[in-house]
Amino acid sequence: MNKKLLTLLCAGGIIAGSTVFAQENDMPPPPPPGHELDHPLRHTGPDEKGPGFDHEFHKKMADKFAADLGLTEEQKKEADKIRESGREKMKPLMDEMKMLRGKMDQLREENMKEFENILTPEQKTKLEQMKKDRKDAFEKRKADRKMRRKHMRPGHVRPEHHERPAEHMPEHE
Repeated sequence: MNKKLLTLLCAGGIIAGSTVFAQENDMPPPPPPGHELDHPLRHTGPDEKGPGFDHEFHKKMADKFAADLGLTEEQKKEADKIRESGREKMKPLMDEMKMLRGKMDQLREENMKEFENILTPEQKTKLEQMKKDRKDAFEKRKADRKMRRKHMRPGHVRPEHHERPAEHMPEHE
């Protein structure tokens, strides 16, 4: 009897403790519509400062891909033509996406202003603090990623991106 009681008390303590811990680490509520406007990496396109098409990076990736496949010089030239042709075909669609993205950004901004109009001054202050906290957390994660990349060996790929060696694969019968 005493063993069962002690076991129940221990299990109850563990469950209660984990519930308190989980409540302390709850994520904040999702941001209101329009929070993307403050996102520091919002797409700006290749002609503006910010993320966009990086020809040098894509050339390096294409070269690595070709080397990994063992493409001949003729195949490399043909692959370059195919890539360039595809890029030209996609350009009008990318331009359309850019225009649509601008319209979406404008609608989000209008939506956010409308949302902020229903908030009390205290809620507006809290919203601004939430935005700041999210931006700070993003900047910290960005700096952490940059630091990890800086300390990686050239050509190193993170282990989770490798396929498991054959000797670790389960055999199928």
